Amino acid sequence: MASNGRLPSSQLRAIPGGRLRHDAAKSWLRMRNDIGKRTGVWICPTSSRTAYRTYSEQVYFWNLYRSGRGALAAYPGTSNHGWGTTVDVPSTTMARLINQYGAEYGWQKRWSDAPSEWWHFRYAPEHDRHKGDPVKPKPTGRKALKKDERRHRDRLVKSRQRYRRNGGWVNDQHKRQAKADKAWLRRRRREIKKVGLSNYANRRARHKYLGKLVGEK
Repeated sequence: MASNGRLPSSQLRAIPGGRLRHDAAKSWLRMRNDIGKRTGVWICPTSSRTAYRTYSEQVYFWNLYRSGRGALAAYPGTSNHGWGTTVDVPSTTMARLINQYGAEYGWQKRWSDAPSEWWHFRYAPEHDRHKGDPVKPKPTGRKALKKDERRHRDRLVKSRQRYRRNGGWVNDQHKRQAKADKAWLRRRRREIKKVGLSNYANRRARHKYLGKLVGEK
């Protein structure tokens, strides 16, 4: 039987920045996706050792605490980090958003095992109203585009197909329309990069796809 801080890899699942027990990881990813879409903030652990933590890592933090050089730490073998159900976050903004949106996913400060630590959150499956719901993958390719981007993309693709079928431009209007759509998509790609290539509004996927479409890296 697995013990605290010695969980086998088969019982753990990756999250951005660390690992958690399977059910906690699924819930965290659902919550992260919800908060990210609502606010543009993508919650994460402070480090890979502040989600699931091995026994030896807990020994390190315990010794640091005992020496007076670290924050409060549980005795090795007793920390909820060792069960893969707990995450420490790096900012008060992330903590505030988890407290605002996380209760229905089983994450909330008010049932934490460390009430004095604003950064410390424990998963409580009995409060998770979304258990069993699949984590929807982020759209890629054409599906990631916004409506106006898809319109210009589809028209450009059709123009290119028509060009290939006819062995060249059908007429000047055909050529001008294709150039206009390509120029519009290039401008939009620059706009996306300017506001930041975060996962919010699928910016990273849109920027990457548009780059391939218009021949830019």
